[in-house]
Amino acid sequence: MDELGILPLKRVELSLSKFNEVAIPHHLDLMRQHRANIIKYEERGEYGRVRAEQTNARRVSAQLRSLLSELEALRRRVRPEDLPKFDASTQRSRDLTLRAIMDYLGTVFK
Repeated sequence: MDELGILPLKRVELSLSKFNEVAIPHHLDLMRQHRANIIKYEERGEYGRVRAEQTNARRVSAQLRSLLSELEALRRRVRPEDLPKFDASTQRSRDLTLRAIMDYLGTVFK
């Protein structure tokens, strides 16, 4: 590591693995569950439960946005020559996260 705090990709691979294999999938699963519950409770007319699920989904959405911010902060510390590999290894997680947030927003604002 040089004096600027720039890291080789090898040094951040464990963090990337945790993002891609644990943190993001866990939160995406929570988001899917909340979205399904929102739809189910709306169909049943249980609006109190809908509001509770929306609150929980907003929290998960905020956590996903926070994870994306952390991922971007980590990206800024990676050597420029390693950025294409970094981006390639995180693209799927970023796409899935953004899609889940957009799907939730589509459910809320339909």
